[in-house]
Amino acid sequence: MKPQLKSLHTMALMLVTSLMLAGPLTVSAESQGNQHAMAGVENGDVLFDITLSEPRMLTGQMNVIRETYRDLQAHGITPRMVLAFHGQNVHYLTENLDTVALEDLNQVEAFNQSLDKLMTLEGVRIEVCAIATRVYGADRDAIRDGIEVVGNTYLSNIGYAKQGYAVIGIR
Repeated sequence: MKPQLKSLHTMALMLVTSLMLAGPLTVSAESQGNQHAMAGVENGDVLFDITLSEPRMLTGQMNVIRETYRDLQAHGITPRMVLAFHGQNVHYLTENLDTVALEDLNQVEAFNQSLDKLMTLEGVRIEVCAIATRVYGADRDAIRDGIEVVGNTYLSNIGYAKQGYAVIGIR
């Protein structure tokens, strides 16, 4: 075997061996439950304070929120969730996506598909901040059906926190 091929062959074998060894470690490192954290928890009330405006990351977060909803149910807890959007992401919540950069359009559509799945779940409420729509120039009248325009999502944060909701920031 030529020295160059032998070197490539050796590197390939090392890579495959490394991946095989890392595989079982990755699986065993996964969480096996949240029994300690959920001990004594009786409600699944949570407000997600969402200012993140990167469409791909938002899509991922919507999927994690949906998984959190299912995880709460698996612990015998009825989820009540509020997703409060403010920031430049308000442009992604309109029927008309003309203000979205062309290179982001596919990801914004994927985000909206993930959001649609959340909107069908019982106990999930979606809010968008009227101040953010004004400040960032989003068309308030074009906000999608099923999303409520509220005066100020900071007040949502205060009010829901006082009602016992956990507040989780997504930035």
